[in-house]
Amino acid sequence: MSDSKRNLSIRAKLLFGNFLVMVFLGVAIAVLTMRIASLQREIDYISGHDMQVHEMVDQIQLDLLDMETGVRGFVISGKDAYLQPYEQGMSRWENDVSQLSALIADNESQQTNLRSIKSDIRTWLETNAEKLIDLKKQDASGEWNKLFESETGKREMDSLRSQLSSFKETEQELTSERIAGIKSRNQALIASFYLLWIVVALLLIGVGWFVAGTLIRNIRQVSATLRNLATKGQSMEERVKLNTRDEMRELGEATNLLLDRLETDNLGKMRIAEVATLLQGQHDLETVARLFVDKAAEIFEAPYAVLYSATSGRQLIKLASFAGTSGALGMASEFGRSAFEWGEGLVGECAEQNRTLVIRDLPDTYAVVQSGIGQAAPKELVVAPIEFERSVIGVLELGSFRELNKEERELLQEMLVMAGISLQSVSRRKEIEQLYAESQAANEELQAQSEELNAQSLELLTMNDELKRASTFKSEFLANMSHELRTPLNSMLILSQMLAENRDGRMSEEDVHFVRTIHSAGNDLLNLINDILDLSKVEAGKLEVELGPVVLSELVQTLYDEYAGVAEQKRLEFRIETTGDVPAWIETDGFRMQQILRNLLSNAFKFTESGSVELSVRLHRARDWGLDELVFAVRDTGKGISREKYDYIFEAFTQADSGTARKYGGTGLGLKISQQLAGLLGGRIEMESEVDRGSVFELYLPMSREGSSGLERGEPAGSRHEAAASSDGMATAAETRPDPETVKRLSGKKALLVDDDARNLFALSNLLGTMEMDVSIAHDGLECLERLESENFDIILMDVMMPDLDGLQTIRQIREHLLLDIPILAVTAKAMKEDKEKCLQAGAGGYVSKPIQVDELIREMLNLLD
Repeated sequence: MSDSKRNLSIRAKLLFGNFLVMVFLGVAIAVLTMRIASLQREIDYISGHDMQVHEMVDQIQLDLLDMETGVRGFVISGKDAYLQPYEQGMSRWENDVSQLSALIADNESQQTNLRSIKSDIRTWLETNAEKLIDLKKQDASGEWNKLFESETGKREMDSLRSQLSSFKETEQELTSERIAGIKSRNQALIASFYLLWIVVALLLIGVGWFVAGTLIRNIRQVSATLRNLATKGQSMEERVKLNTRDEMRELGEATNLLLDRLETDNLGKMRIAEVATLLQGQHDLETVARLFVDKAAEIFEAPYAVLYSATSGRQLIKLASFAGTSGALGMASEFGRSAFEWGEGLVGECAEQNRTLVIRDLPDTYAVVQSGIGQAAPKELVVAPIEFERSVIGVLELGSFRELNKEERELLQEMLVMAGISLQSVSRRKEIEQLYAESQAANEELQAQSEELNAQSLELLTMNDELKRASTFKSEFLANMSHELRTPLNSMLILSQMLAENRDGRMSEEDVHFVRTIHSAGNDLLNLINDILDLSKVEAGKLEVELGPVVLSELVQTLYDEYAGVAEQKRLEFRIETTGDVPAWIETDGFRMQQILRNLLSNAFKFTESGSVELSVRLHRARDWGLDELVFAVRDTGKGISREKYDYIFEAFTQADSGTARKYGGTGLGLKISQQLAGLLGGRIEMESEVDRGSVFELYLPMSREGSSGLERGEPAGSRHEAAASSDGMATAAETRPDPETVKRLSGKKALLVDDDARNLFALSNLLGTMEMDVSIAHDGLECLERLESENFDIILMDVMMPDLDGLQTIRQIREHLLLDIPILAVTAKAMKEDKEKCLQAGAGGYVSKPIQVDELIREMLNLLD
């Protein structure tokens, strides 16, 4: 390559090559543009001239057609209106011929043809068209008919059409010739484009080949050098040498700088790898420190070095030191101070500030290092912290006869990181070994404790299984007890209630009193069963509360109506008072709240012989952020309870003293159940009592913020319900006789009683008979299904517990196999909530529990029948 080419820059070479290409391309484009302009003119001539000539020929043919049509129409019809096309054609044809003549002025042959056509048109007009019109207007029918039938005008018109068609074909041939010429020149133009593309491509390839040739040689030289370093294990001392003055020379110089940096980095990595290999597997701090100090002195050609380790007491203790020029290890007592406090001297200050200190131009008397042939002092002192996770765990002091350069300082920092990891690893290893020994001892102790706990756990599991079995037996016993007691109670209560009404008047007052006593004793037994079931469910945690709004005015009225008769019977004063700030309703379980209040009121009436019983309702405002509480206070003037028996009376099956049960009756379950129900509702029961003066039991129930503010208030303070004492001694049992409207709705309805207990069948059939219902009986589920296959019934009262086919199975058979939609009312002695759910899931429409309450039975029957 010549010197002039070598001295050109890459940019100049590229610009020169591109300039040549642009010049050639410009010339070629100019030539092609002229060719394209010529083609465009020819195309414009065809589209402007030839098409116009064709259109004018068509227009002249149209003019002739209009004139011929007008003449024929006028001759045939005689109407002037048919002359309108003729007149329009007459007004246009000469002008159209003149325009066509102007368009073909350069074609003498076509001009001659056009003059002949023009002459023939005039001849036709004079000898045929105008003559026929004149004859028709003169009404010379013979003349025009003869002229018309001679067909002279037709032959002339056919000749004109033939001449025009020939004229048009000639013009079309001329147009085709011009188009063929354009196509030929267009193909030549396309060939020129391809030729231009080939020439430009060859020119670009030539320029690229020229420029690339100068670049590739230099790039290959650079890549060869790098490849030798990478694959052939060449020394990092090899460098790129380029004999050029363009940008590739700059690339070579940059590559050499990169190689210099890589050589330095590679040397540093080798040093780091040596340190890592040297410190790997060491388990002693002193050994790690000694090896590191020796290696640092060797790498940085330092005459002395000392390494200090930080302790938990913020001291720096010397672990190793080096002094000499041949790598000999100096003794700690001979070189370097043994310890520094945190912040003391350069070593302590380096640890305190956690930064590297560099001291230059040291005095000649500073730390003189001796050898076999002389002594000297270092010129630079480097004190650097050793870190692990940003905490200083040591300090390295290094003295050198020369200043460390930037790369050496970076290498020193990386080595210090490696030293920090190794020192921390050894320290942690020692701590782990110590902790492992301690954990082994603790593990042995825990093993012994674990064996004891396993033995205790087995005992607890055994006890838990026994408790579960006992709980299961208890639940089964309570369920069976409830069924076996409620079944006879059902018939006893219904029949005693019916007898107490004494409808036929055959019983004396004493007999009625006996029957009412039987009914009352049955109700007491029923209440005892309910109390035992409630207590068992509360203790087992199975009692659920159903929250809902409870209207306090309705609650107060219900309690007053319920206990007013008891007050009259015992000749006691009974009143209910509410204060003005009591809200209209409370969110709680209304059934359980009434159960608690009934227990408290029943106890108050039971243990009060004279005086009064009072129920007061007030609002207890909460302090700070607590919830307001609604307080129901039951106050009586009874015998009272001594203070030492306050807690005792809330135990199950206990009363204040042993004589109470014999005198007043009861099981002692009421207060126990009430206390646990209050807890379930989020409240509590408090009491105050004094012997021979009476007692006060207070039920506190929490209210939500929304329920206690912004609501409509109840009755004003001081409002009361009162029942004065009277001489009316005995409260009557509720009547079983339904009202006439109920009898009217049930009269004639066919009911099927299904029960295996003859007593229940007798009691229920008589009860339904009083309502004028048509009652049939089935003694088990199978008999029920047989009767349903042959008879129709309006309602079925189905007992649940029966032999062979129980009530639930019978209901499913009715719904699934007989496909009957007859109302079914389940009657069962089991009173648990889950029993009701089972009945409804089986297909029953309603549910009543034994002993049956007459009003509840009538209400459920009416609901199902409606």
